[in-house]
Formats: sequence, structure tokens, C-alpha cells
Amino acid sequence: MKKIIILLLILTFLPGYSQQEFEINLSTKGYSLVNIAVDRFKGDYQKKEEMRKILIKDLKLSGIFSPIKDYAIDLVTNEKENRCQKFLTIEAKILVEVQLTVENNMLVLKGKVTDLKSCKMIFKREYKGEIDSGKDLIHTFADDIVFAFTGTKGIANTKIAFVSDRTGHREVFIMDYNGENIRQLTKLRTTTLFPAVSPDRSVIAFTSYRDHNPDLFLYFIGGKLKRIYHADGIGSTPDFSSDGKLMVFSASKNGNTDIYLYHIDSGETERLTKNPAIDTSPKFSPNGKAIVFTSDRYGSPQIYTMSVDGLNITRIGTIGTYNDQPCWSPNGKYIAYSSMRNGKFQIFLFSFSTGQNIQLTHGMGSCENPIFSPDSRRIAFQSNQTGKYQIYSMNINGSNIVKLTSKGNNTCPYWVK
Repeated sequence: MKKIIILLLILTFLPGYSQQEFEINLSTKGYSLVNIAVDRFKGDYQKKEEMRKILIKDLKLSGIFSPIKDYAIDLVTNEKENRCQKFLTIEAKILVEVQLTVENNMLVLKGKVTDLKSCKMIFKREYKGEIDSGKDLIHTFADDIVFAFTGTKGIANTKIAFVSDRTGHREVFIMDYNGENIRQLTKLRTTTLFPAVSPDRSVIAFTSYRDHNPDLFLYFIGGKLKRIYHADGIGSTPDFSSDGKLMVFSASKNGNTDIYLYHIDSGETERLTKNPAIDTSPKFSPNGKAIVFTSDRYGSPQIYTMSVDGLNITRIGTIGTYNDQPCWSPNGKYIAYSSMRNGKFQIFLFSFSTGQNIQLTHGMGSCENPIFSPDSRRIAFQSNQTGKYQIYSMNINGSNIVKLTSKGNNTCPYWVK
């Protein structure tokens, strides 16, 4: 990301709102998005209309707001109260105003957010960046708007790693959270699977057939590639702890698939499960003290948790006879997983507080590999509803589904902070 300077912050209260209002309810009917109007951008920056569309999309994908896209309002008056009243007529509750100008070869964004009912400013900020940093400035402003309403940083500056065969080989790619700016990370010209990225984005883990065997590798940004697991079976489904010091993965050795713990600094590997069953697809809990995984130790594949030392194994109260690919939400409240229904996988959500299992996807072919956004408000997943597998994202109640990829087959999403 290009360097961004935040020059000014003014925060006031949120009139009539509380952060509890912005917690997504698992029932679509129980969750009301906030109508927000993004005024026409002002200033001399030539791409300001393009930047406005990006901000509208960021706000829509936040899972908090419902941007009012098209409206015709006579805003010839500059009187503050009159402007607020006119925007209220299109049922907007919040107004966002932006000015984009070029000053001394720097792009300057001045943004203001206003509560329309009280006509009081919620906050305003000023950002500076390089001339071509417009998208980064917009994403940062969008994240600040989300933070002002929820107390949680938005996801507009996050990335999603994934696997794509668009070059003829399955390689690891990365894209912006909204599907833009796709870039290839690995160029091994062989099958590469199951990417995971460390919290500081300095290490990428993945499975590769580079040496004609499904081995587990670490790629350190800067060029160092290190093979950390090799056996007759496969090393797969890595995941990093929240502090980046540990990595968990599944591996087959001597005909048995178990969960292993890898220490990044020392290079030491510990075997956590010692059951003759197939144990796979591990993911860390947000605090790094527990691991969720799939096991068929009592018959069909089901979801379990255990402490990071391999003890206290407990089955999660999911439903169905075949459940796989669990993922813990960063806020610790949910586990998303894939469940077989009528021969196809669908994405479900398990709530720790209620014990509910909520089906999120319907009629989209087979939906697999769910992964939470860093703010726990969206889930990325893969679906073959168009024939080939593509990456999608949705709110955690299954609403606002957006297709992120379109070229080739795209699988194994991993949300990067």
C-alpha cells in the first residue's frame, strides 16, 4: 500500500446510534442496514467519480450500510439544515461528503460524515498520499467510517489469497477484498494448494507438488522458499496463529492423517492428534489457545475443537452427517463450516452463544472452504454454481453475496488482514 498521511481527526458522538445496533443478526429479517448517501465528490481530481463508486462499493461490502446509489436532489443551497432535510427525503440517515484535490503533487482527500436527523457532524478527516493513491485513500476513509460506527476496523484494505488455474497451473494469487487488483504470488508451474498468509503478511504457507510430492512449504517475502514437511502422504491446510509464531497443518504419515503444530522460529514440529482416524483442516481460535478441525474418529467427518497442546478434544454441536472445513470467526463467536446436503456442500454457521446452526448458502451449486473476514462480518467461499469454481463473499447471515473472481477455476480462499 502506498504511504498515506492522516492529517486531521474530529470525532463526535453518534446521535441516536449505538455500536450494538451494528452487530449482524443471524436472521436476515432481524438485521437492518443503515441507509447512507455518498454525495457527488468535489475537487479537481479527474478520477473523482471513479473514486466515488469505489467508496460506495466499500460501504456496501462493509455489511453495515446500504448506500443509496442514484438520486436527484437540488443542492444549490449551501445552508446546512436545508441540505440535511433534502437528503432525508430520500430516506438517507447518514451523509458522506468528499473533496479530492491535487496539492503540491500530492492527492488530498477531505472527508466528512454527517448524521442527517440531527444535522450534526459525526467526524471528518483529511488524508494525503501520492497522486496514484486514490484507491488507498478511499479504502482507508471507508474503514474509518466503519470504525466510527462499530468500534471495529473495516476490511477495505484487506486481501484474499486463493488458488487459480488461470495460467495453466494451479498457483497462489492474491486480490483486494473486493476482487480487484489480482496478482500472482507463486510461479512454480505445478499444482499449488491451500495458501495461508501470516498476520504480518511476511510468510506464505502452501502445499506444492514442486518435488513431485504434496509437500508443505513456507515462502518468506523476499525470495526464500523452505520445505517444512515431506512424507509419503500429503501436507496440507496450514493456518497461522494470530501472533504469527505458530502454524498448524494436517499431514499424512505412515498411512495416517493427523494434526501437527509447527514453530516458525525454531522449525520444530509437534504431532497433536494420535488417533487412527483422519484428522484434517485445522484452524486456530482467535486467541491461539485452541484449534478447530475435522475428524471421522466416530464415523463420518464432524467438527471438533482441542487445546493447542492436543488435549480437551470436544465435538461441536453441528448438524448433518458430513461436516468439514471449519473456520473460527476472529471475534470468537462463530464457526463456519461446509456441510454435505443432497450431494453438495453448503456453508453453515455455528453460534457458540445459542448452539444454532444456520444455513447460509442455497441454490449455488457446491459451496466450500469458508473463511471469515478480519472483522467477522463477511465470509469468503468457493462455489461452482457457474460450472467452474469461483470465489464469492457474503455477510455472515448469508446476504449480500458478491462474486469476486471470473477467470479459470478459483478455490481455497484465505482472508488476509
